[in-house]
Amino acid sequence: MPSLEPLALPQGMRATSATRAVLGLWQADADALLSEAEVEAALRGQGVRVNRVTVYRLLDRLARAGLLRRCVDASRVARYARPAQEAAAGAAARFECADCHSAFRLGASGDAAGQPLQDALRQLWQALAASGLQGRAIDVAVTGLCSDCRGAPAQP
Repeated sequence: MPSLEPLALPQGMRATSATRAVLGLWQADADALLSEAEVEAALRGQGVRVNRVTVYRLLDRLARAGLLRRCVDASRVARYARPAQEAAAGAAARFECADCHSAFRLGASGDAAGQPLQDALRQLWQALAASGLQGRAIDVAVTGLCSDCRGAPAQP
């Protein structure tokens, strides 16, 4: 998985141990798509002691600063990811499993199979511009069954 260069914090944002630990999650996996609960669990797994409210506030500040991108899935769970680094910057696509509720980015960086998706997102940007519209972000969510759940019997 690609790693990222260390992120410069916006002026006024302190580089606390919690801030560094949260950003470190995306340093380790640039394509991570994590909910608040997953971030909290990952930090706890690393031995970082931080309360839930701090995690929520920190993720919100990082999203407002543009270091993370916030999207809400079909179950109304907020998930965070690095802003798109692909040619169609500002466009993101994700897949959400309707059974297990896992979520992951589609067309992640370095994923050759994701090139057609990135091309389609780029075409969408161009179509917006040709229509005289100026898009700021494109967020595409595909809901379906992941490869693990496709073969599993449906849950009641």
